Amino acid sequence: MTKNDAMSLLSSQTGVHLSFNNNGLCRLRFDGRFVVDMEVTDDDAAVYLYSRLGQLPAGEHGRELMVNMMRAHCLGRETDGVSFGLDDNEILVFSKVNLAAAGETTLYTALENFVDVLAEWADKLQ
Repeated sequence: MTKNDAMSLLSSQTGVHLSFNNNGLCRLRFDGRFVVDMEVTDDDAAVYLYSRLGQLPAGEHGRELMVNMMRAHCLGRETDGVSFGLDDNEILVFSKVNLAAAGETTLYTALENFVDVLAEWADKLQ
């Protein structure tokens, strides 16, 4: 499946016209709460989903949160392939969707799962 095929399917499934810009990026907002970027890899073989969750809390709360995040995304046990990382002290949530293996609902399902995981961990961050 091409990036344009995937985006066309996603548009029809959401009822919203979506497209990648010239840089291969599409930015979505969910409930005024989250910004999720979808970005095509340089070789057009996959789409990254990513979002900034927020600042890593200082002290013991931040340490405990990161330990729980690492346990949750180890082998995708509790996150269905969604992972966490740090950019300085900013927590990132990310996932990769392989377009070659994608079916008609793959990107939609991946995005739905991604937002669910994002919402769950945003609540835990607060």
